[in-house]
Amino acid sequence: MAPTSLIDSHIHLWNEQASNEHGHSWMIPGMPLAKQHVLSDYYQASEHVGGPSTKVEGVVYIETDRRYNDPSEDLATWARGPLDEVKFVRSIVEGKYGERDGKMLLGIVLWAPMDQKPGVLEEWLRLAEQTAGPETWKRVKGFRFLLQAIQDKSKFKHLVLSPDFITNLKMLGKVGFSFDVGVDQHSGGAEQLELIFQTMELAHEKVKPEAKVIFIINHICKPDFSNATGSKEDVDFYRWKQAIEKMSHCAKTYMKLSGAFSKLPQRPTNDTDVADAIKPWVEHAFKHFGPKRVLFGSDWPVCNLNGPADGVPWAKWATTVEALLKGSLKPDEEDYVWYKTAREAYRLA
Repeated sequence: MAPTSLIDSHIHLWNEQASNEHGHSWMIPGMPLAKQHVLSDYYQASEHVGGPSTKVEGVVYIETDRRYNDPSEDLATWARGPLDEVKFVRSIVEGKYGERDGKMLLGIVLWAPMDQKPGVLEEWLRLAEQTAGPETWKRVKGFRFLLQAIQDKSKFKHLVLSPDFITNLKMLGKVGFSFDVGVDQHSGGAEQLELIFQTMELAHEKVKPEAKVIFIINHICKPDFSNATGSKEDVDFYRWKQAIEKMSHCAKTYMKLSGAFSKLPQRPTNDTDVADAIKPWVEHAFKHFGPKRVLFGSDWPVCNLNGPADGVPWAKWATTVEALLKGSLKPDEEDYVWYKTAREAYRLA
């Protein structure tokens, strides 16, 4: 059934100044995402889900991989782009875009220089807190360093298993922050998933339970949805399944049900049953994580890129999740996926 309330645990926003290749290296001029996307646009995309009975009670902002320079200068200079992002979310919290927007932003996940020495991360935490101000900093729940773009397998392995990266993760846990895991089996290979599981284990090794960093895995690790026989001969699906099962055994680890549209082999149409296409992967995630560790996220506005051709990808994703939950979960279990798990994973008020 349609939820009466939901928290969208994965959205991206940027202002006009950052809507170009100078703000984001991945933004190509003329692409649909190369324009301002703020909460007023989000409301238009999400207002029809579930009809008047459904209320989006809040969102979690996820960093957008702002452009930054090589760390050859002082941190405030080479990380100017991510600092501008902190200023942008602060402007939302402090009411520049209206009172509704300030209340809607329940949680914030910022970029962090996880690939640098621990001393740099410590400096970043101080600088980000100073730039955010007290009210915005209270809503900062975690950090992300987007790993999926590191397609060189040796570089990926060297980074995520390095002592500095592990120490940085332990630092985040010690001071009460989570880490959003952004890996991509479809583009980066199953090795990314298998290696990041080793990273998660190392980050929790010899750490007291209360100080272990919370891991929030994005987009069910962006699997290859082209085939799913379940056999060992279907190597991609089998390795994805094995990695997900291993990750589920890590304490304080959650999985986002999000981001599927961007990895579908074909753009869905009105007649496409997306739920059936991705059901084997979603069922496996629920089997091992359970509804209390799975949370809904739209990945707006990225969901628009390969979303349904009818032009309502946000609503289509919400109804897809609704179809996936129907009959397999009890109503109170569905509530966890729609909003309760997000509250717990991101420690939302």
